[in-house]
Amino acid sequence: MNLKYTLLVLAGISSLAAQAQTSQSTTTEAPAHRVAFAHASGSNHFISLAGGTGAMFLEGNNKPKFTDRLSWTAALSVGKWHTPYYATRLKFVGGETYTYNNLTGIRNDNYFAGGHYDFMLDVVNYFSAYNPDRLFHVLPYVGVGYEYKFGHTDKALPRTHAATANGGIQVSFHVAPRVNIFAEAEATYGFNIRKAYTPAYSNAFRVSAVAGLAFNIGKQGFTAVEPLDQAYIDGLQSQLNALRAENAELAKRPANCPDVVATPVATNDRFVADKSILFTQGKAVVSKDQLITVFDAAEFVKKGEGEVIITGYVAKNESRFKGLAEKRAKAVATLLTEKYGVAADKITVEWKEAGEAPYSAAQRGWDRVVIIRSK
Repeated sequence: MNLKYTLLVLAGISSLAAQAQTSQSTTTEAPAHRVAFAHASGSNHFISLAGGTGAMFLEGNNKPKFTDRLSWTAALSVGKWHTPYYATRLKFVGGETYTYNNLTGIRNDNYFAGGHYDFMLDVVNYFSAYNPDRLFHVLPYVGVGYEYKFGHTDKALPRTHAATANGGIQVSFHVAPRVNIFAEAEATYGFNIRKAYTPAYSNAFRVSAVAGLAFNIGKQGFTAVEPLDQAYIDGLQSQLNALRAENAELAKRPANCPDVVATPVATNDRFVADKSILFTQGKAVVSKDQLITVFDAAEFVKKGEGEVIITGYVAKNESRFKGLAEKRAKAVATLLTEKYGVAADKITVEWKEAGEAPYSAAQRGWDRVVIIRSK
């Protein structure tokens, strides 16, 4: 039986180690770029609509007044936030442009449609602690894409296809849980890949300014991942080594023991070792892999072998979670009474502050624990 429980504990420790590597907390004071974040699959998408104006530059386009070069432009974007500070989007653009002949000054009106893939960096979120309700954001971005120009008033000009490179900056204001108001300025340069304007026209460089609304769709939000510290890993390893050594000693026992006269065992000695129930960072829920320990303690009490004291602890880096040690101790007590049928008068519940660690500094990761002791 001891060998069985030892193996179960080994499996539990391995499972807990895997869980602890992704233990999460929704609060962190560090700048977002120094924190690892996790989010639900398919979450943090957005869609935006914008409209504004644009103008062509270079060569003949620079000769007329700037106001005479302005034309309308519109954009529809679909994107996703991969972290609180990094997003990508697919932006569909369209509108009208005016290009001027460098020799004659004649204006050609044409339409354009295209799309580009942008990489966006929220510099405010990058250098600040994660806050999903932050009001103000600044997002520089760059992208690549494709553009098609058609509908020329100068019928001699062909329809053109161009690869584009673009860059810009967006200023955004978070005005509601799922709504942002934004304005952005963008410059786009086109490289003809099929047909081209006559040399008299420069139709490559366009600057635009738009404003609009962005809507967050689906599930939103990120959680900060707190990875295991090295001391916790070392503590786990030392416990595993101790259990392996115990198994090695058990393996040396003979298959059949000689007949001996049974000696009554004192009640106070029956519950030989403290029972430790480990918890993930900031949590007070007993995980499934720890239930075998709670069951073992329940069997001890139900067989009339004594009473138990349940003591809850927290690690020093969990001091921000108020009452966590108490919640952990009461969670274990509730399991004993409600799940395993232990009488409440057989249980004493207590809890300790963060400074009253049950383990040494080398094993401080084990301080996220409830310990069951026999009276």
